[in-house]
Amino acid sequence: KNNTEHYDYSGLLYLSEHGADFEGGLLTFYDPDDEVTPVLEVAPRPGRIALFSSDVENPHAVNLVTSGRRLTLSFWFTCSKENEFLNFLDGKVHRKFGNTEAGGYLSS
Repeated sequence: KNNTEHYDYSGLLYLSEHGADFEGGLLTFYDPDDEVTPVLEVAPRPGRIALFSSDVENPHAVNLVTSGRRLTLSFWFTCSKENEFLNFLDGKVHRKFGNTEAGGYLSS
């Protein structure tokens, strides 16, 4: 939400390894009170997933890659009904899931 209003959660799946495939490129989270003081650095390695809420409580940046190639799959989630996909990217309408009386989800 801090960068894009309908992003509730952000995610990164790392495909390359810091120190082996590239230098630099660490994901750094900053203190939300000043957005300058680093509080956490995440060093990528293949298979590592970073998931975090996308609002102001998680200011972050990726440092400049100084050598090599940093490969990352980035993805975002929304909890907004207004931004729900009606169709998947293949253009087909797939079976939808809905609330059951027990509060779970079953295909309909």
